[in-house]
Amino acid sequence: MEFQKLYDFTYSLTKLYEKASDRTSFVEGIKSAFSLFFAINEIKIYLLDEYSFLLKDFTKPWENLLDDDFTNEIKKYYDDFLFKKSKYIALDNILYFPIVYKNKTLGLIKIKAVEKINENNDFFKIFPLISAQISMYIVQLKNNEQIKISSKFHQTIRNIAQITQTQYELDYILPILGEMIDGFIQEHLIYIFIKNKNKKYKLIWPKKCFDNKIYDYLEEITPKSSVIIKEEGKMGIFPLIVDLKTYGAIVAYNHFDKINDKELEYLKEIKSQAQITLTSAKSYVEILKNATMDALTGYNNRNQFEKRLKETTSTAKRQNQPLCCIMSDIDYFKKVNDTYGHAVGDCVLKNVAKTIKKELREYDIPSRYGGEEFVFLLPQTNIEEAKIVAQRLRSAVESKKINIEEYNIKDTKEISVTISIGVSEFDKNEKDYEMLYKKADSALYEAKESGRNRVVVKN
Repeated sequence: MEFQKLYDFTYSLTKLYEKASDRTSFVEGIKSAFSLFFAINEIKIYLLDEYSFLLKDFTKPWENLLDDDFTNEIKKYYDDFLFKKSKYIALDNILYFPIVYKNKTLGLIKIKAVEKINENNDFFKIFPLISAQISMYIVQLKNNEQIKISSKFHQTIRNIAQITQTQYELDYILPILGEMIDGFIQEHLIYIFIKNKNKKYKLIWPKKCFDNKIYDYLEEITPKSSVIIKEEGKMGIFPLIVDLKTYGAIVAYNHFDKINDKELEYLKEIKSQAQITLTSAKSYVEILKNATMDALTGYNNRNQFEKRLKETTSTAKRQNQPLCCIMSDIDYFKKVNDTYGHAVGDCVLKNVAKTIKKELREYDIPSRYGGEEFVFLLPQTNIEEAKIVAQRLRSAVESKKINIEEYNIKDTKEISVTISIGVSEFDKNEKDYEMLYKKADSALYEAKESGRNRVVVKN
């Protein structure tokens, strides 16, 4: 056999291990390396799952193999490698060989060649080296994945702990919690439920849940519940309980496999941190009853806005002066959080608030209404003037470059966002003073529905 071929094969596997970004690219790389010896149609790797003790497709570990003749054949060859210690099995144009590491048979590799496999092929002369090298790389790849999972878990815990630095409303916190958990626990369906005033469980993340039996299981939660396991171990219900009061629940569901011990450990830790976060939010709400400013933006908080709204509408009516309201929302803000993380999301909120503040007059009243939504009261301003102000705010935000270098986002040093805006004018004949911002909110909805990054006026 040519030394060059051996060198090329070994070198290609080494470079593959360095560059492969995921399991699929790893398998494609092995296929490319093997093409030095065979014209290959397909290559498959099957590994024994350490928790379910089932053979699984290396690139789709979340799926169980079908109970059919093909799977039974795979199991038969695996058992042959496990008990008879065969080096390989060649059948016409198909080759099977085991993945062995430290004398443990971890799985097998199937190669489907274009033509009948010749056992005098150079491949078989260096087979022990090939088998050992691939087995070692697969184990190292799995170990690296576990390190990344552990790192991601701790980052998720930190992110959950930091939510209440900027948010305190359950309707906002719990969906963020769902996004964070779903980004970490990707092999399971994740649902977040909140318990409403009527003591009924309402899905708050994601938008839909098609398993109605989950709602029945949720009714089994008591103030002393820790974790409820259902569906033969495939579903875990993790109640969110603070001071013996149930605020909601996290549900993890895998239709194929039981939740394994490691996943259960992760989810218990996440539940525990989520409960600490809810406790902090609860305490923060009590503090905010006497506070007037939003800690993140320096604007009035929602409670203070409601007080200023009543004052300014009363003044406008008494002095017969115009008054307008602007409501704005950062477009696709969820995508910012999903793409760059919630720390960058907070940075965006701060910068947008700062950019807008520069465009307002000293006596205008800026408030953070909630999440990424802002509301501005413009005393002594008619609707035409307010429309000009709104366009100025929109343009200023659109042209602002937000520096995010400190967050070490790969290939991204700055980002831009846009805002949608709704504008309304106070009707002095309207008995309900809250209609001022409600009309602006309705106009904001129209702005978002009609394409975003625009101003809509509600006459």
